[in-house]
Amino acid sequence: KSRLEVMIVGRIISPSIFLLVSDRSGKMSALGRTRRSTSSYFPSPVSSSSAIAALRTTEKGAEIKPSGKRKLNDKKSSSSAKKKKKAAKIKAERTKSFEPKWWGNVINDGSEYPPVHTLILGTHPSIASLSKNEMYGHPLNAFWYLAGDAIGFRRSAAVSSTTGKPYVYYHEHLRYNNDHILEYSQQLKRVVAKGFAMWDIVAECEREGSLDQDIQEEVANPIREFCEGTLNNIKESSSVKRIVIANGTTGAKFFVKHFTEWFVDGKLCAASDDMSQRAFKTVMNKQRRAIGETASNENSDVVIEVVCLPGVSPAAAKFTYLEKRAAWEAGCFGPGLKDFETWQSSTKQPKQQATSCKTPEKQQIKTPKREPSPALKTPASSPKEPAFRILSSSIAKLAQENEWIDLNVPPHELRPSATLTNGQCFNWMVVDTDESSDAINSPRQSAWGTHDAKEWIGPLCDRVLSIKETPTTTMFRVLHGPTEGTKEYLQQYFRLETPLLPLYEEWSKADARMKKIAAAIPGVRILRQTPLECMFSFICSSNNNIPRITKMLSSFRETYGSFMMEIPIQSSAGDEDSISIFSFPTLDSLGNASEEDLRAMGLGYRAKYIVGTRDLLQTSGGEEFLLNLRSNDDCQAVQDELTKFSGIGRKVADCVALFSLDADDAIPVDIHVQHIASRDYDPTVLGQAKSLTPTIYKRVGDLFRSRFPRRAGWAHSLLFVAELPSFRSVLPLDMVKEMDEWKKHEQEQKAKQKKKKNG
Repeated sequence: KSRLEVMIVGRIISPSIFLLVSDRSGKMSALGRTRRSTSSYFPSPVSSSSAIAALRTTEKGAEIKPSGKRKLNDKKSSSSAKKKKKAAKIKAERTKSFEPKWWGNVINDGSEYPPVHTLILGTHPSIASLSKNEMYGHPLNAFWYLAGDAIGFRRSAAVSSTTGKPYVYYHEHLRYNNDHILEYSQQLKRVVAKGFAMWDIVAECEREGSLDQDIQEEVANPIREFCEGTLNNIKESSSVKRIVIANGTTGAKFFVKHFTEWFVDGKLCAASDDMSQRAFKTVMNKQRRAIGETASNENSDVVIEVVCLPGVSPAAAKFTYLEKRAAWEAGCFGPGLKDFETWQSSTKQPKQQATSCKTPEKQQIKTPKREPSPALKTPASSPKEPAFRILSSSIAKLAQENEWIDLNVPPHELRPSATLTNGQCFNWMVVDTDESSDAINSPRQSAWGTHDAKEWIGPLCDRVLSIKETPTTTMFRVLHGPTEGTKEYLQQYFRLETPLLPLYEEWSKADARMKKIAAAIPGVRILRQTPLECMFSFICSSNNNIPRITKMLSSFRETYGSFMMEIPIQSSAGDEDSISIFSFPTLDSLGNASEEDLRAMGLGYRAKYIVGTRDLLQTSGGEEFLLNLRSNDDCQAVQDELTKFSGIGRKVADCVALFSLDADDAIPVDIHVQHIASRDYDPTVLGQAKSLTPTIYKRVGDLFRSRFPRRAGWAHSLLFVAELPSFRSVLPLDMVKEMDEWKKHEQEQKAKQKKKKNG
């Protein structure tokens, strides 16, 4: 069976609507990055706290690990493991950072400039920066773009010699056009002339590559001496009010490592925003124990504030450019330019070129928050109003050279409306028609989709596809990527080699209730997804709901996946915009993901499961190990193999097995499936158990397997779809009534039990 690599959408933030919070410029950032066609991308700076918050061995072949998970022994080593082994043989070079950059040694033309108020600290220059002798010299580094948007210039866009396109996706969305482009020396002068200084935390170190996490044997720069005016007797730097850590929490760790005593002396304090408070929590606790809260407050007038901001490095991809700019303008450039203007007024200096970044008197910043996809959340005021619409007329304008291609599959064999929206995948978005003016207010953004949708858009393999359901067949069109081989990919993705009609007939004979459901909901299929994507997606599904799962996966895709394309959307206010689609990460692209990074993306306790599963999978043969499980016909054996991975219990294992590994008799059992089993087949199936024990789990699954001997997992999924609210309207009325009565009975029983428990 050929391997499918399903690529998934990124995330979305959209204005003032369901599942999103608008920013001050009215821009959307959803499924990743967005672009507005009717106005400049960011017409006004985002500096207020509210705007920033909106943007933001017991078995053979296995040995027991301390965590209790079994490590799979496999002689194959993953490609990433080979790379690490090879890298270990390469001797790291020892490099030195630049001298501090401030107006005294950058301009030094005899004119008067403000005292240094803000010191911006990188960690250590990258290879690209050192080779070019430029601070933040990498073409994908965001610093000079951020500084330009705040101060009034534009960094020239680095263009790929291969594609002829700019490296950074956001170059066309910067505030200033090509008329404002400055070269590096001019950019540096423009920044330091405003009272900003730039330096690095690490003076010299050994490092292979450019990642901060690979820094070894480092020596810190004399930053404290610089800020106290004793370094080379530079008195102008003794007025520093804030130190800005430019590379996020990783940079903050190096700063704390070398300047803990400075904190403990009460001369430094963490900024009030969430990110800074987290980054410096431990060292601030040390300060309080050393000098007490009162002493610290008494010295507050001489304390330097330390601000930890989203990293500008291209490796720091967890925040979009929009989110980074909001945070940097609130925590660095905004207050810094205010200090400059105060100095300018007090000394009656002639006003320099106006800057675009204005901030309120009192800065309150918050770490940018990643918001879930607007397609899956609604505001309290209007629970059925979608955040945006993807219009079929707009999609029709994309890749017009590619025509619709017929899969030649009748409705009883495939209905995407019942297959793509039942919770087995998270990568398809509904496309609206332009025909009805009421469509914008229709409940089309149910967590489980709707049965009446007719078109979807989403990524699959290295393509972005549009899928259309017609009364007689299913069609597709390639919006991005190669067209050749797409039909074959889709045939395998939908598992069209398995005839569905004979299964429906067989199941209907075995169960009267199933017969009614089969007649009402045709074409429900099990997908064959990429095992890696399916595994990580369902790890995120543990104790979770669809909107939060989608939010997590959106951040996951945008951070570690690859940008594919932008598609146009229309907001509920009628504004035109666009959303970006990202691929699902590969195992190699997840190689540097840390638990801390994943927690910062909102994965919570699941972060350690992602890291643990990645590590075990890398040592077990990678995705090839998972693909080999497709040849195992024993669904229990497949479950046993999958539960060896971190964070994967029986239900998640069965989801991965059923939806990606062709384990057609796997039955993922949750509370909904328990209810189906108790209501329709055996009221005693749970016995006296109050929780889903391994015995009960197997007993529930066996109920389905005994009733539907062939592809019980498929039959179970059809029954599950019938329970979804969006399919109630197509079910017989007597069945809907029966379901409602059962639900009421369950609620009454729970109320009695609770009353009895409370005495």
